[in-house]
Amino acid sequence: MRVLTCYNCGSDGRAFYAEENGFSLVRCSACGLLYVEERPDDKEIAEAHKQGKHSGLKELNMTGRFNAAKISRYLKVLEDMFEGGLGTKATWLDVGCGHGEFIAAVKEYGSGRIAVRGTEPNIHKQESARKRGLDVSYFDIESHKEKYDAVSLLNVYSHLPDPPAFLELLKKRLNPEGEIIIETGDTACFPAKQHYRPFYLPDHFSFASESIVVDMLRRLGFEIIIVNKYPSLPFDFRNIAKEVVKAFLPRYRSSLRYYAKWWRYTQTDMFIRAKVKASSCCTSAM
Repeated sequence: MRVLTCYNCGSDGRAFYAEENGFSLVRCSACGLLYVEERPDDKEIAEAHKQGKHSGLKELNMTGRFNAAKISRYLKVLEDMFEGGLGTKATWLDVGCGHGEFIAAVKEYGSGRIAVRGTEPNIHKQESARKRGLDVSYFDIESHKEKYDAVSLLNVYSHLPDPPAFLELLKKRLNPEGEIIIETGDTACFPAKQHYRPFYLPDHFSFASESIVVDMLRRLGFEIIIVNKYPSLPFDFRNIAKEVVKAFLPRYRSSLRYYAKWWRYTQTDMFIRAKVKASSCCTSAM
């Protein structure tokens, strides 16, 4: 399917950014969003997400496995974002919950007082999560009727063909002044040579920035509570260390100017906490 316009701003202006696995990544000339110019059709996307396998010049198997180390990291993120407690939240939905590490973290952070469930299209990840006693299945968000105090989607945004439409659906699944927590990368502003590789195309459809996601949430009727950023570990320890060493060699001396700003280029794992505005809730109800 050829993508004719940017889903964020509607512009049809674009410039080539990079190529990988038989797919082209372009940059919107108006807002800077990076997106796949020709993506699989909706049926192929649904099947790929179900099986965890994505076709290109090479097949990608993105199922992975449960990673207990993520739980402690997510506990730190929750503490940073909520500063000591989840308040009166009683119900939580984790969308695209994977193997369930974040669900486990929310249950622990909430001392077991929050009913947390997950929806995950990958059948192998579903099974992995359920083996650990987690409430994980798959259901269609659009036809789903239950509402929650909080909805999270971690490392899901870039997999969505149409993020604004999907976020609008999630808003309808929130109770009045309910909250959404999004984790995604803040990398759209990077020069192509400095962007993390691989892109994992066509499992990922777009790469955004803080301004793009924040502005989108505000247009949809959300109020931003906090934006926190954390290091992207592969970039820190592989690229930064290598390039800093190279920067001291005569022919790489010009790289030092760029890597003197390394902090900006490592703090790219972005968590956004936002809530539905009261006025927006009333408008939706009408």
